[in-house]
Amino acid sequence: MSDEFAFNSRYRGVNLRTRTLPDGSTETYVGRRIIPATGRYQANARHKVIADDRIDRIAAEAFGDPEQYWKICDANGDADPAHAAEPDGRLLIIPLPLEISDHGEP
Repeated sequence: MSDEFAFNSRYRGVNLRTRTLPDGSTETYVGRRIIPATGRYQANARHKVIADDRIDRIAAEAFGDPEQYWKICDANGDADPAHAAEPDGRLLIIPLPLEISDHGEP
């Protein structure tokens, strides 16, 4: 697993992989990140989307870090952060960490 990414990165802990290219050189890349099932998340809070909301601003308010937006996206099943704060009136789950939501179970 890679700890080369920032502590708040969605890729922290994702396996790095290596492949051999046709010329014999090797290339390292980040393995696939599997998004946990939304049912695994427990809500810490909820946020009702209003006009001009942005997912990074919601994350900054919820977690004190706008780069944690991906946690809200994961918990709400949003693959595209650009549309996570849509439509107006949508109720977003602000999740507890999975370690708490899963009660330590894998």
